[in-house]
Amino acid sequence: MTNTLKYLGIILILSIVSFLIRENFLEFSLSQIANEKIQIVSGSASRQFYTHILFALSIGIIPLLYLIIKKITKLNFINQGLTSCGIIIISGILLWQLRILQLKTRLSILSEFEIGNGIQTNVNFDNLNFERYLFIGFLTGTILSIVIFHYKNKNGMKTYGNKV
Repeated sequence: MTNTLKYLGIILILSIVSFLIRENFLEFSLSQIANEKIQIVSGSASRQFYTHILFALSIGIIPLLYLIIKKITKLNFINQGLTSCGIIIISGILLWQLRILQLKTRLSILSEFEIGNGIQTNVNFDNLNFERYLFIGFLTGTILSIVIFHYKNKNGMKTYGNKV
């Protein structure tokens, strides 16, 4: 019961903190794709609230993803646990950065077109999906950790069993 409360507390704390830092995450992401010829616009406030919630859940779900890995692969916390947490976080960051690279490439192609005097190309904010790619990266890291540690623990047990 205390383990469950500990995980729920960590999930709640991470969700609240990520809800509060979401603006910084968004500003940092937008600064990486900044282009003076492209303007990013948003049409609905409800969509922005949805992205706030998705970002908070993406960060908040990390302990639950770790718990899934732990239950499936029976890993110990010190070495394999920290490694699996690292794999989850690095996978999320990599997929988020790949999305930024993809958007930067598309926006640079769009900015090459000469539209006319004073007219800017607009990109809809709803199409950026930074939070979604971060979340998918975390899920990818979870699956990768499960595959790595399930295979490693399975082979380690066979080797250990053969030595005894």
